[in-house]
Amino acid sequence: MRSVARLLKFAGQSVLRNFWLSFVTTSVLLLTLFTVNMLIVMNVLADATINSIEDKVQVEVYFNQGTSEDIQKSVHGYLAALPQVKDVAVISAADSLEAFRILHADDPEVLAALAEVGGNPIGDSLLISANNPADFEFILAALDSSPEYAPYIKEKNFADHQAVIDRLSDFSDQVRWGGLGLAGFFVLISVLIVFNTIRVAIYVHRDEIAVMKLVGAQDWFVRGPFLLEAVFYSAAATTIMAAICGFILKFLEPQIRSFFTGVDVSLTTYYWEKALLIFGAQFLALAALSMITTLFAMRKYLKI
Repeated sequence: MRSVARLLKFAGQSVLRNFWLSFVTTSVLLLTLFTVNMLIVMNVLADATINSIEDKVQVEVYFNQGTSEDIQKSVHGYLAALPQVKDVAVISAADSLEAFRILHADDPEVLAALAEVGGNPIGDSLLISANNPADFEFILAALDSSPEYAPYIKEKNFADHQAVIDRLSDFSDQVRWGGLGLAGFFVLISVLIVFNTIRVAIYVHRDEIAVMKLVGAQDWFVRGPFLLEAVFYSAAATTIMAAICGFILKFLEPQIRSFFTGVDVSLTTYYWEKALLIFGAQFLALAALSMITTLFAMRKYLKI
């Protein structure tokens, strides 16, 4: 207990006596955490945006004209029972025609053909929302493979959405892989910066280490204060970073919501619900990195 008390005393004295060195070391660790949290924010916003776009993807299934209401209700119930289906809405023939015109507003040939036919060639329809855009292919395949309902289906606009779904899936994968690559790049830079910062801090204390070794201090006792300093710097940087995140998100949340109109995202709620996991993991990773760096940096100064 006496040795532990001495280690704590020496570590505290070192932090206070070398205040500016402690300030610089903590600042570097803080910048490292700032980079990590920026990547977290970017990833959360990207995921929320992609999920919002995915939720808006819908496929419409058109019935043949004259299809009875009972058949339509039966198809509705069949689709609603599928676990891949999020929602099914019944659209009247008039609304289907208007939606068809809006969908093909930039295609004069289709509109001309529609005008030449006259009347309303489009029957009632079902508007299908899936839990995941990738489920649409299964949903429509299940409908096509049903001999009870397939004869009543005139058309599906799935082909119009397939390109959008494919682009969305590719974009989602690119964002996630790009985020991982960017995170790995910044983490590597952060590791190098932290490593060199700790090395400089140990170099400043090289004379103290030499004196402690000359008076017979064991290696573990020499290392102790510096390892405790590394933990202190990590704890201080993580605490300050948590306060900065709370302050920034409080004032930027309205601007973020305004910019990402229609996207259900709340960074404040995300950080609040996962604060222990986010900042706990950051502290442990930073403390482990700082302690490992300290041990490597001290090796040559212990050889006396």
